[in-house]
Amino acid sequence: MTDIRTTDAGVEFLDRLLERSERNPDRSRPASAAPEYDRLSTAQQVSRFHALMAAAERFGAVEVQWGKRDRSHLIERVRVRDAELLARHLGRPTAPAMAQRVRAELLPVTATAEPWVAVLLDEMTARWARGEAAYRLTADQADAAKEFFTLLASISRGEARGLDARTFSSKATDDTKAFDRHGSRLAAVIAVQIGQPGAAADVVWTHIGLERFGHPVHLKGPISVEGAGGRLVDGRAKPFASIHPEMLSQLRILEQPTAILTIENYASFNRQVREIEDGSLVVYTGGFPAAGVIELLSKVLTIVPAEVPFLHWGDVDVGGVRIFRYLEENLPRRPRPHLMTRELALKSGQPADVDPSLASIAKSDSAVRDLAEWLAFGSDVRHLEQEALDPATPSLAVGPLIGADSW
Repeated sequence: MTDIRTTDAGVEFLDRLLERSERNPDRSRPASAAPEYDRLSTAQQVSRFHALMAAAERFGAVEVQWGKRDRSHLIERVRVRDAELLARHLGRPTAPAMAQRVRAELLPVTATAEPWVAVLLDEMTARWARGEAAYRLTADQADAAKEFFTLLASISRGEARGLDARTFSSKATDDTKAFDRHGSRLAAVIAVQIGQPGAAADVVWTHIGLERFGHPVHLKGPISVEGAGGRLVDGRAKPFASIHPEMLSQLRILEQPTAILTIENYASFNRQVREIEDGSLVVYTGGFPAAGVIELLSKVLTIVPAEVPFLHWGDVDVGGVRIFRYLEENLPRRPRPHLMTRELALKSGQPADVDPSLASIAKSDSAVRDLAEWLAFGSDVRHLEQEALDPATPSLAVGPLIGADSW
């Protein structure tokens, strides 16, 4: 192999030529480029450039086309003859070889993860094989890629749920700052996986159950937390009570609630618990419900008889529909929509644009699939913030449930 380790214009030119060839391996014509003589300011640099091109041609890596007549002393164009030989001549493996080498290192990591992580590795390998970066990682960043996939694999196994970022990072990689290094790319990948491409990072972290520290759950209803010395929290307290997730092992149902109602927004939650007294258990989700909310609801729904209605009240918009779907997918019983209808949005909502990103929910068995289809593809679409409506008794506002046999 020719020794051309000294970096200069000629080596950079051949590197770019190889990258161009690898970026589009199925091209009908070989990658080629014309020298930029303007960058070669001295006769010595021109001579060096010509010598490097001649060496690469003798190696069988490129074909050099010289100019004609008064330009016969200058190179007109250089074409790639054999990309693998050119890579060897430059002293590095080809992009496909590097990509496969990194893939082999990462396969044991993805083998312990959910299948979608392995699919992502295949997609990134294909981009690396073309010499491209994937999620701002290149094939020569094998250690960073392994760290990234180790975090993803752990997230796919549900190991982030209930932990703060630093604790999760330490448990997954033995490095408390690994999560911070990969946070933006993790959010981008997981947002696509959960059907919300471009979602804000805090929405993604909530979805996987990652928390800085668990927030208390605000609620009003016939439940309590009992300790060795007596009652620690009474859910019937006015205007409402708060239960920390670490207290859920001591949760007790005082009496059967008339209904269970989750509420997305804080103002509507406050109005509901202050204005409606009907024996319901009302739980504030705080937008996308954190892990503590899901844990509390899961425990309550497992204990309370199935005939007790379970409803959710949120905004009639893209975020509200996604929150509803998240509850459907993460709880042992599915909620029914409460004050979340197209008719109410048409009456009290504001004009809005369609959002096709709700297509997956529109095609699902969700109880809000018709609402999702309207918001995604309908006409005269309107969004309704739940604060625009007065609270109503949930046990008197129960509508039909799609997929009720899942209860």
